[in-house]
Amino acid sequence: MADVPGTLATYTIDRLAYSLNPPLLFVAVDFDGGGRFRCELTDATPEEAAIGLRVEMTFRKLVTAGGIHNYFWKAKPARGSLASSAGGE
Repeated sequence: MADVPGTLATYTIDRLAYSLNPPLLFVAVDFDGGGRFRCELTDATPEEAAIGLRVEMTFRKLVTAGGIHNYFWKAKPARGSLASSAGGE
């Protein structure tokens, strides 16, 4: 699923949970062809998060504890999806 694009189905903005880059944008992604995944949205501001936003997956560091890095999948806006939504229709 790493190379399968998807659409942001729903999201929440969490200003209380710990995050390296607050606030935490927690999303549900519906993948093209089926499947849903809950994860963090990265490389986007709360104002850019929107239902219907096209996203792709990226492998990113979550935390470092005791010198050990923990990586996992995050969603990020698909190339060009923020630029196309900024201009409106």
